[in-house]
Amino acid sequence: MRTITKLLLPLLTALVASTAHADICADLRAIHQQSQSHFDGWKKDGPDSVMKGDKRGPVYLSNFMLDGAQSCAVADNSTVYTCIWRYATPADMGRAYQRLVNDVKACAPLAKEPPGIIADEPQERRQGDLRQVTEVTGLDYADAEVTILIGQMQLTGPRGVARNELKLSFSRPQPR
Repeated sequence: MRTITKLLLPLLTALVASTAHADICADLRAIHQQSQSHFDGWKKDGPDSVMKGDKRGPVYLSNFMLDGAQSCAVADNSTVYTCIWRYATPADMGRAYQRLVNDVKACAPLAKEPPGIIADEPQERRQGDLRQVTEVTGLDYADAEVTILIGQMQLTGPRGVARNELKLSFSRPQPR
């Protein structure tokens, strides 16, 4: 019996540790707290800290990662925190999207009022042989001045191009 306990204890500890971080509600409260200081403590430093730059400016990798995310980043203007997950199939992505939407909806409000739900209809775009299907669910926490967008995007094209991404964006407007 003692041998079984010695074998099961590390396994149970690992399972509890992996599910303990998967609390999206606690993560959203942490993101909300950090957004008040413009995510200053979450931007990675160093030469590898910039993920990409575009017309809106650079995007900095974050040192705070949501469970299982491929990457998390903070926008240059420090008002948006975004994480991206990638999946092998559209079905896997669809299940993850629905689970994330339901989990976030079940969280307590960030301030006093529950969020308003903004559901977006799926959209399909084509350009030549490329096909992009997107769907976004938004949660508007008006009294906390925060918006959370959860989206799924499937991109398919010639020569086996396929990308199935789930994205969570947490944004707080810049103070005026």
